[in-house]
Amino acid sequence: MVRFIDAWTKASVELGGPHTRRLIDPTAASSALLLTIIRVLNRILDIDLDLFVHGTAYWCESRGERLDPEDYPPWSLDAALEFLTNRCGLDGPLPGFAVEHHGELFARWRTAIEARLLVPPFHVTHADAHADLGLGDAGYMYLMSELLYKPPAERRHPDGGTLGADYSVGDGNYLAFAAACRWISDLVYVFNDGGDDVLAYVMEDFNLDGSNLQLRGVPRENLKDNLLTPQAMRPEVIEPLIPFRKTRWTEYHVGDQPFDFICLARSPGFTPAGCDQIFDEIRRRFVGDPTVD
Repeated sequence: MVRFIDAWTKASVELGGPHTRRLIDPTAASSALLLTIIRVLNRILDIDLDLFVHGTAYWCESRGERLDPEDYPPWSLDAALEFLTNRCGLDGPLPGFAVEHHGELFARWRTAIEARLLVPPFHVTHADAHADLGLGDAGYMYLMSELLYKPPAERRHPDGGTLGADYSVGDGNYLAFAAACRWISDLVYVFNDGGDDVLAYVMEDFNLDGSNLQLRGVPRENLKDNLLTPQAMRPEVIEPLIPFRKTRWTEYHVGDQPFDFICLARSPGFTPAGCDQIFDEIRRRFVGDPTVD
């Protein structure tokens, strides 16, 4: 089956399974139809190092001091690797990124999408002590009252708009901004001791126990007037539903659909220095060059 990919002047033909496509230039001579073969990557395991900490720290500075290991002891290296191999199904390097701060992934994903390494919408399993959907900052104000009023293709470079850079994408909200760009097909939130930090404004019907995300564009004054009564908001833009579930790490298993891309964040303000050996070993074993042959 042939279909065109977005604004590119190439078409794709399915070849050799669901994650592989041959790209064909429909304007080329018939003797040179096959230009290249790429692998389409669309199942991301997104790991924050703070998943591997006993206890969850809130209201920390992302670029602040490391956590005290007496209060927040790290998991053992063996326990972290067992989770990744037995529950996440990792058995070797995958294309991906290792970053210091989780919010950096938004720009890295954008670059990978522009390079057609990642093809949205893609699945994300977010293994993290925090949901990173916007609770704890004011980015939702810009996202809901300004960014969502733009066409999806014009949402990829959020800057805080008229509210300023403090309201833009960051470590605690980058998944909400990725959802606004329609990059995410479905989201699984795997947590350790937390799990209760999902922002109601990004949920369908504002229901924290719901099974879908749904972003809404709301006039700024109406948004401000109803922060405590979201059901009274009058949305003017309603985004597509995004299937969502959350589960504690002890209940999680990847199932029969393996990951094909991996992201890892150190998040130094939310982890003790003793976690760094876990970060280094995960990066060494599982985070490969994002370039696909």
